Amino acid sequence: MQAKHIVGRSFTNFLFVFLLAFQFIARADEPINLTDSPWNRIVVIGASASAGFVLSEPFGGTNTTNCKLRYYLNAAITAPHAPLKDFSTALMFLNPDVFSQQQVEAVLVAKPTLVVGVDFLFWSCYGGGLTDSERLQRFEKGLKLLEKIPCALVVGDIPDASAATNTGIISADQVANASVRAAANARLKKWAATRPHVAIVPLENFMKKVAANQAVTVHGQTFAAGKTRAFLQEDQLHPTPPGAALLTIGILDALVAKDPEFSKKDVNWSPKEVFHLGYPAAQVR
Repeated sequence: MQAKHIVGRSFTNFLFVFLLAFQFIARADEPINLTDSPWNRIVVIGASASAGFVLSEPFGGTNTTNCKLRYYLNAAITAPHAPLKDFSTALMFLNPDVFSQQQVEAVLVAKPTLVVGVDFLFWSCYGGGLTDSERLQRFEKGLKLLEKIPCALVVGDIPDASAATNTGIISADQVANASVRAAANARLKKWAATRPHVAIVPLENFMKKVAANQAVTVHGQTFAAGKTRAFLQEDQLHPTPPGAALLTIGILDALVAKDPEFSKKDVNWSPKEVFHLGYPAAQVR
């Protein structure tokens, strides 16, 4: 969910294709699990909360990798599954229309059983130079893209990221106001209600409470007020590694609550254990 400067469409197209090709090449020799489990083929899509982002490492690095959501998803899911494919990118803010379309196209090629896109829709509402109407039109385009995904899908609603303008990671012009966010989230809820395979993560509520250092409850586990700010980086936008682990629990909680094909028995519900498994895995990538 990180942003600042806009570059040309041709450059973003080239860059995404290059990165996507690298991902496929890097994982071509990974073993494939051929079971019929709904957990078998998992794909991550979205922006920088999924891809990992640290302000001091704008071009990536060890700390950025430690924040990548896929490591904590892989740690939390105890059922046999093939290595996760990750098409998320911290560059989504550069051109949401292009990147989101290319991510969905990559998903269709991968033919997953589960797609996780907790921040996929964020830049459908956020971004510079947009009217309220244009933000909601772009959001609708994002939903249209997601309609192409036939398997189980987990998406997050639109949070209030206005506090991040204080750190300079996004500008005030890029922030979707409260009325736009409310309209988008109401639309998302209505859209998902007619699609049994779609689950919504309450990202708005999660970020609101964590940013305010308030008590947070995820899958029946409550984290006390005064201690939850540690789940959010100082940029007030991206999760820390423990925050990514807790967000993972929230994602899987939303999934098993909506889709009976996914059993809660196949998940390690301890955020602490998920962190302690996922963090070392990120470091030895």
